[in-house]
Amino acid sequence: MMTMTILLILSIGIQNKCDAFITQSICNRKVTNIIWQPLHMTDLEKEEIFFDDFSGVSIGEVVNNNSDTPPTKLDDELPDFDFDEYGDKQEEKELISIPLPKAVTTTQDLTGCTLREFSFGPDIMLSSYAGSLGFDKVTDWQYYETDAYSGERKEVSPRPMDPTQPSRTTSSSGSVVRLFRGEIGGKLGGKLRSRGLDCRVWIKEYSGEEALELARSEKMGLGRIQSAWLKKYLQRSNNNDLLESMEDGEWIDLAQRRYVDGLTDTPSNKDDENIITLMELLLSQKAKFTSLLGELNLSDYWDDEMIDANEWYKSLGVKPQPGSIWLIFDYHGISTAASYAVPSIIQRSKLPPKRGPFGGPIEAPPLPPFNERARYMVQGILKGMLTSVASAHEAGIVHRSIGRNSFILSSVGQDKREATSPYAVVLARLRVILSDWGFSASIEEAIQEKEFKGRSRMFGIPALDSYENQVATDDRISDAAERFAKAEDLQALGFVFLAMLFSTLAEPATLSAPMPANDDDTWQRLFNEIFDKDMDSFRDYCENEDVWDSVVELLDREDKAGWSLLGDLLLARERLSDWYKGGDEERDEPISATELLEHPFFQTRII
Repeated sequence: MMTMTILLILSIGIQNKCDAFITQSICNRKVTNIIWQPLHMTDLEKEEIFFDDFSGVSIGEVVNNNSDTPPTKLDDELPDFDFDEYGDKQEEKELISIPLPKAVTTTQDLTGCTLREFSFGPDIMLSSYAGSLGFDKVTDWQYYETDAYSGERKEVSPRPMDPTQPSRTTSSSGSVVRLFRGEIGGKLGGKLRSRGLDCRVWIKEYSGEEALELARSEKMGLGRIQSAWLKKYLQRSNNNDLLESMEDGEWIDLAQRRYVDGLTDTPSNKDDENIITLMELLLSQKAKFTSLLGELNLSDYWDDEMIDANEWYKSLGVKPQPGSIWLIFDYHGISTAASYAVPSIIQRSKLPPKRGPFGGPIEAPPLPPFNERARYMVQGILKGMLTSVASAHEAGIVHRSIGRNSFILSSVGQDKREATSPYAVVLARLRVILSDWGFSASIEEAIQEKEFKGRSRMFGIPALDSYENQVATDDRISDAAERFAKAEDLQALGFVFLAMLFSTLAEPATLSAPMPANDDDTWQRLFNEIFDKDMDSFRDYCENEDVWDSVVELLDREDKAGWSLLGDLLLARERLSDWYKGGDEERDEPISATELLEHPFFQTRII
């Protein structure tokens, strides 16, 4: 029987090379996974030690605008502009304050973070260059064989040794984002320190057409997430006065004027207080997302002809790129879930040695018991990751690039690396933060994209512009599309859960004992291809690895609650597809991220 073989691109992805599976997007039957890649980091592996560079030193001179001292008189008198050219007294004109136009609504941004611009020098000082980021486009290929007579098509496996039939290809974006450490200075910095808040900030420079689009997406996504999170918290705490001032646009007006007011020496005390209030709320309530403070305006730098062009390079080792966007984020440290995804015994071996009272090295203390470390992982890290995704979905945002490098493991203390110590077991000091929102989009925008429509069709969900939706008498298709957008985030999160559980909690007998592969390609190939998404077969494979005995036992507790949770995540798209295809049949609705927070696995007593 004559056959012909055609190939389709099954999934293209953007992935953080360090790890992380991310959401898929299809373009003409191509699906794109997105993973961020640290291309060059100067000192991310070094131990981070907090210290106050400005202890006892004033970093900003406070100007007393109410001083009674008269200004210095110039030698040559300036002309009196109160009189016209004929010497007649001009009528005094009433000054009119013209409000700046609002570029966003309070629904999109309650706090003004997408409009606020900080001055370079008076507001923000750059401390050091940390490194650069890019992303990889990872394409998974799927092959079909079509019968020339019947037209029936079936999936076939590629030939392993045939270079014309790759199973996966990767292309790199190169450097698109550069990271800098900075400090908030001036009066705002002094106020922050007086209230015990951290003055350090992360600054991202986005250069190039592609990166500028990422910056815009990050601004708008975080603006909406912060607004939705704040509104929910203020309503719950009955802080109606603060919420009302935000919804009336007061915060937006002050944020939008900040940079202009700085040029005219107009005090920005009210906006300073708004920034401090925002940072206090985000810290005290342990918000699960990176907090955007505003943008760094470098106009003064580019316009100042007296500035030495090499001064920047001498201080930081790099030069700014003209036309870049500089976004400023609250400082959460540099420790990602990827750096924590290492067996605890190996983490312990890499700690710097401590010395005893006579100068000799002393052995590091033993690791905490497995149950304590498991509780920290399950009820702290994993639940924190799911909470961050739920916060985004509740705000109407999908991340679309979730991976191990997307999550920052931070601490409520000044030493942010405390959270990733092999001895860390205190849940109250842990902060799990979802970062890198450059590929995020509102759910309304995401489901309209051509790539998304192709992906949803692969799971039997018609596109919104399809004939099926045009003749539909209800919102079932649009509802399924919105759920599918969220399910993609959940499926990507499931692979992050696998990597965290079977790496950090693995128990190799020795430091040199072989470990099973723990990269994202391996997990996806095992679960999707080798075990054909069968959770029971996948569990049997994990059980046969001695280093994972304790992890398997943990997931088996409470009637295999852990495996149930992993199934809800990894099979989120498939279960949504079954629900949609079921039509009017009685089927349980697909579970959401918020509902999964009540999963029995998170209620399991781990003692």
